[in-house]
Amino acid sequence: MKLLFNVRVEIRRLFLTKSTWFIILCTVLCPLAGYRFYQPTNIATISGFALANPVLAGGIGGGILFALLTLFECNWVYKNQADALMESIVSPLRLGVVKLVAIMAVALAAIVITSVVYFPYTFYRMEAVFDFMEYVKCYFILMLPSLWLAVLASSMFYQLFRRVDLSFVLFVVFTFFSLGKWASDEYLLRWINPLVPNFSSDFSNGVVFRTAGYNRLFWFALLLGLWLFSLLGVRIHRKGFLGSFLHNVRKFYILIASLVLLSTGGYLYVSEPYIDHSPTRLAGSGNGGQTMVTTTPSSPYAEENSELILLNTKLKTDINASNSSLSSTVIYQLKNSSGQPQECVLQLNPGYSIDGIKVNGSEINYRDKKNDHDRMKDVVLQTPADAEIKLEVSYSGSPKIWSELRSQLSGSSIEGDYIDLGGTDLRPRINAVADGAGLIGEITLPESLELISTGKPAQVLHENKDETKTWQFESQSGGVQIFAGNYKRMELQGTSMPIYFYYSQKHQRQMEALNIKAFLEETLKYCINQYGPLPYTKEEPLSIVVSATHRFGGGLTGNISIMNESRFGEAGLALSRRGEINAEVISAGIIQQWWGQGAQLMDAKNPYWTTEGVTTYTSYRMMEEKNGEKYARKNHVDVWKKAWTDLSRNFYSRNPEYQNILPEKYISEMQDQFASINTTAVMALKIYKAAQRIGEEKMDTILADLYRNGGTEFPPFITWQDFLSACGVTEEELSLDENI
Repeated sequence: MKLLFNVRVEIRRLFLTKSTWFIILCTVLCPLAGYRFYQPTNIATISGFALANPVLAGGIGGGILFALLTLFECNWVYKNQADALMESIVSPLRLGVVKLVAIMAVALAAIVITSVVYFPYTFYRMEAVFDFMEYVKCYFILMLPSLWLAVLASSMFYQLFRRVDLSFVLFVVFTFFSLGKWASDEYLLRWINPLVPNFSSDFSNGVVFRTAGYNRLFWFALLLGLWLFSLLGVRIHRKGFLGSFLHNVRKFYILIASLVLLSTGGYLYVSEPYIDHSPTRLAGSGNGGQTMVTTTPSSPYAEENSELILLNTKLKTDINASNSSLSSTVIYQLKNSSGQPQECVLQLNPGYSIDGIKVNGSEINYRDKKNDHDRMKDVVLQTPADAEIKLEVSYSGSPKIWSELRSQLSGSSIEGDYIDLGGTDLRPRINAVADGAGLIGEITLPESLELISTGKPAQVLHENKDETKTWQFESQSGGVQIFAGNYKRMELQGTSMPIYFYYSQKHQRQMEALNIKAFLEETLKYCINQYGPLPYTKEEPLSIVVSATHRFGGGLTGNISIMNESRFGEAGLALSRRGEINAEVISAGIIQQWWGQGAQLMDAKNPYWTTEGVTTYTSYRMMEEKNGEKYARKNHVDVWKKAWTDLSRNFYSRNPEYQNILPEKYISEMQDQFASINTTAVMALKIYKAAQRIGEEKMDTILADLYRNGGTEFPPFITWQDFLSACGVTEEELSLDENI
């Protein structure tokens, strides 16, 4: 009780001092930097701009300010030479605890005040996408712990050395460690600036708060353990650190608590639950001498077993949205053509564990290899010699993020308001020959979610009493990707087949303001007239789905076109890398259907010949016809040229041999940047240059012929040489220069 009394007295004293209120005021002002100067989160979404970045800036600024307040308060007694008097009143150990708790209480008050101050503007700016609980989580999971951890760290340094200058220097070094490249890709190592690469406006940010919460738990265990150890070195009876430690260590329970907390921190680090352990490997130099960072399969079980034929697959999945997990059973009907027992391999997400495997109704043994590689791990089992095999696999867990995407926290999602699952994140891949084997699945979801799947449109089987619905989906190819969320469906007109556009209901007002329906239909009409219809049917129609910003990029999977929500935010439209305005940024995702699904581009000798370049050029042509040559050149060609100029002037682009001396992380980031420019801006410029030589209308005809007829070198794939031959130009003639 006396300790609580001391804490109350210290808190009251702190709130009566001007320095405390000055620190609180400065902390309240710190989030302002997040609107302009410090923006670690992608601001293409309004939530990233108006909420995440200000909170993250406030955490760093507030952490530094409260570290200064902590050092000032810890040194006050010694600076005024009142330590002997204070020791006669209260134990130095108790005083250390009291000051720590009191300053943390002040930090809590500062966060409460800050959250109240910024609430009106954030609510006004975010409008329909504002979520009160996410607002609270941002301030009390992302920002407040940064202040508390800063108090712990600075207090620990002071108790060890009892020098303000040295303690502050060590705190600054500790802070730069969190902000530097050493911790940039590792969410667990960032103590003052939690990793928030993207922040969704339309869907849940559960992955951000789960990883940030685990990060905070790890650092609290580690720093509190170190703080308790440093507490034993608090100077007493005018002894030095060692003498004070030997005196204080008689309170052995403090040392035991310190060791327990440090062990807990070590356990949390080793047992990190959200990222898999797939290895990253450096490949050889790519085109143009650029070093490429890739992952390659590390599994010896990658090849199909030709003796096992997969006839069909049945899947039943229950989603537990409250803990972001699933529980599934998949049944494979197999034919064993060998008459001998066969080794069978299942590959599934490393976050899932096998609950049991049955073959023809009998439980069998299996080996979980735990060899994480390329988003999956291997489970090996032995099938009997029976000709007909019914393989039933039960598994459960939460999907882990692929290590290659750990800096983006991008992966499959299971949230209360959003589901994104596919491939081995939904059901295990089996190493059997699967030509023509279909899949029928059932999935139970919260009743508020709309299910979208590849293949035939999903149908509701029945509504359950526990506020869930069971849906059925079917895929003739056996591959499946599902999305579920609070989606609104828009049917697009003007085509011979149904095309559906799914977007979050939170975005309805903005979609109407963009007149998105008319623009999408205009894009579809242009591409159909230019190239022809897409290979979809009424039974398996095209679905254009807006995904959460946590999904890395967009793309195509089956009859689903995926478009990241960042394309539709105010900031995303304004910050488009291609320079388009308003709804133009969306057109590329539609046009890509023709050059990613209707026709396929690939060239082993030119990795930059992809759908991106032709899609980008087609967007330019459509805007040129609609808005004129001057507009199209300014908002498309000039933007490509600037990107190419920046790339050609980059030191490491001109001198690729120097890339090898850089750390792997730098090489990876550089490769991503170079590849993006080469596949979009540079390739579009080369197509544009060819069009200037032969005429744009003739180029339109050539692209249409390539789309309809495919390539000749490696049919049906269209190669870069196919394009050059069709245009009657050489690679050298399309070399870029300043006069393009």
